[in-house]
Amino acid sequence: MDADAQKAAVKSASQRYGEVTHIRFSADELASLKAIAEREGATLSEIVRRLVRAEAGHLPVASEALRPAIVDMTDQLRRIGVNFNQAVRAMNDGRVAHDEDLERALIAVGDLVRRFREELKAMTGGSRKAREARP
Repeated sequence: MDADAQKAAVKSASQRYGEVTHIRFSADELASLKAIAEREGATLSEIVRRLVRAEAGHLPVASEALRPAIVDMTDQLRRIGVNFNQAVRAMNDGRVAHDEDLERALIAVGDLVRRFREELKAMTGGSRKAREARP
């Protein structure tokens, strides 16, 4: 990789992730991380991010086998969110009798759908290395 391409890759990563940290590992720990990265076809940074996500209780990054199903679920959740927005808009426009409890419930469910959709999208993001390898 030439110097310009390397600078572009670093800039792209900093735009995606923002913060940089430096971590010291023992030789054994680093060897384990490298083995995992090689097995998963991911960078060391991606493996560390996955481990942090798992420890923080976030959904894991999807395997290639699960990716199509998760992409489909993400699209279905987007459609559900659109329907919730239309229902709330109809109430706000007066096309449907306004019910504050129903409106709050629709907004709450819509928020849950959006958050779950974002989690699913994060699962399908994967590492840059894996995305570049996809057709």
